Amino acid sequence: MTEHPIVILLDSRQAGGIETHVYQLGKALQNSGRPVEIWFYQKYPTEHPLEEGLKDANIGFRYLSGTFHHLRSELKSVKPLLLHTHGYKAGIFGRLAAVLSKTPVVSTFHNGDPGEGIVRIYTLFDQLTSILSKNIAVSDEIAKRCIRAPHRINNFVEVPEHPSSSGKAIAFVGRLSDEKGPDLFLQLAKHQPLLPFRLYGSGPMEESLRKQQVNNVMFMGQVSSMEPHWREIGLLCITSRFEGLPMVALEAMAHGVPVISFPLGGLPDLIVQGFNGWITPLGDLQGMSNLLEFWFSLPESVKWQLRESSIATIVNNYSSQAIIPGILKVYQQAVQSKGRAWPRPVHKRSIISSGG
Repeated sequence: MTEHPIVILLDSRQAGGIETHVYQLGKALQNSGRPVEIWFYQKYPTEHPLEEGLKDANIGFRYLSGTFHHLRSELKSVKPLLLHTHGYKAGIFGRLAAVLSKTPVVSTFHNGDPGEGIVRIYTLFDQLTSILSKNIAVSDEIAKRCIRAPHRINNFVEVPEHPSSSGKAIAFVGRLSDEKGPDLFLQLAKHQPLLPFRLYGSGPMEESLRKQQVNNVMFMGQVSSMEPHWREIGLLCITSRFEGLPMVALEAMAHGVPVISFPLGGLPDLIVQGFNGWITPLGDLQGMSNLLEFWFSLPESVKWQLRESSIATIVNNYSSQAIIPGILKVYQQAVQSKGRAWPRPVHKRSIISSGG
């Protein structure tokens, strides 16, 4: 392993927006000549969904024991160029361990949901300890919270060479939990009983949602990757109650799938009305229903223009080529603030993955 890699830290057991971002970030950093490792704070009983992709991309990863002591010890041993944390738990423990090990640290704040109970306490402590790191916020809404001097930098995705979406299905993609609003998606389907709806994901609301038996909704379950499914989808609906800048919206548009959403987080900056999708007032299911009907009635030539505009939006503003230079600038500031030199990139360096 390279002597001073960039280490990306997260605490995670399943695939989601942050995990997708970490995977994309790891690949982009490696492609830019920056050695990188992914550290999982702890290992859960089942194999992490990112493992296969990381191995295929030749990105190094390791599992820690889930203790602060082990994290601090690994930082002292590896001496990474810097630590980049994602998620509140990795952020809190990562920043504290970085201070004790004298490691430069950057934290990205993704979550638009303040949470409840113990999660809300973690979120507040995450914000309070942001004074210890250089910080990135993925939306203006998140940047306005009590986060110390955040840099506003968009999420990003890889754009496929041949986006092929020309499907008809209206899709929800995400965790089946209250903040993501899958119940609102089912209500939307009831508004349009003749249109085809598909729901991708699993979570605590799944059983109650299935019991509603909405005939025009297909439950697709949790899928390991949306890559083979985008071609069957014509429009992505985001009915969330809270959002930052959801990776699934970027991924959909990169595949030529326009997005319709409530005005949450960074979505109003992403979606240009009638150009690559639509924004409808918060909670206005009737308005969203009317837009679905309008989209379905559009001639194929107009839908093609929407698909092309969606792809162009990602290429120009939300691709790795557009975003990575800004992230590297924050990295450089973090390293130089510790009195260290910012190294030049190296290219085509071999990185060996390991699960241990």
